[in-house]
Amino acid sequence: MNVAFLLDADNLSSASDVEQVFSHFHRLGVNVSVRRAYGGHEKLTGLKDVLRQHAMRSFINQGKGTTDAALVIDAMDLLHHDALPGMVAIGSSDADFAPLAVRLREDGIKVLCFALQDKADGDALALVYDEVVYLGGAGRGERADRDGGNAPSPRPARKAPAVKKPAARAPVAVKPTPKLPDIDDEFESILDAVPALLSGEPVPLNDVTRQLREAKVLGRSARSTTLLGRHAPDFRLTPERNPAYVQWIKPGR
Repeated sequence: MNVAFLLDADNLSSASDVEQVFSHFHRLGVNVSVRRAYGGHEKLTGLKDVLRQHAMRSFINQGKGTTDAALVIDAMDLLHHDALPGMVAIGSSDADFAPLAVRLREDGIKVLCFALQDKADGDALALVYDEVVYLGGAGRGERADRDGGNAPSPRPARKAPAVKKPAARAPVAVKPTPKLPDIDDEFESILDAVPALLSGEPVPLNDVTRQLREAKVLGRSARSTTLLGRHAPDFRLTPERNPAYVQWIKPGR
């Protein structure tokens, strides 16, 4: 079964949270076909390594309060283009995505929520999601089904991950490994094709696009903003709306 994982990185901003989510997916035996993270530049940069490890696409928000809107718009776009799988998992501890969860369930899509036990409003989340999986702390691995939110029901699920975790985590670390060289090679190819980026100063987007096409890093009909967006924590597009410049964010800068 395919799953779409949409992460609110402003809310779940710990690499260990993301690792727990993918460990849960592995235990379910599902294929995560859509992997996207939304948030501010600082939060996404902090998650850069784990997002790259799990081949998640990063989308930097357009200002304060726009992360939720970007996630909802993408989800509805996927829904109306019949590109949304039969299960959607949303990574967020608050109830801001309750209307989205209700709308997706109207189309017969199963909706999961990954939330932090100490930050989530469990009662509110259980009303709109088919299942809530709590991450971190005392609630690690605890599940609350929509039709069984009483206290005894989560207990078996809390014990199960503790028994299976050693066997489950190893495949999670191995599975994305073949993808890492491709992502790193693409990143290096961009810098090789456009040496001016190595200065760390803004470079006109038109010049970058032309040089990427000349080096055959970018196809004739492909968009440079899409290519650079896959490496959002490493490359900054300015201004955020209608970008005109590209800047490489050097490590430690």
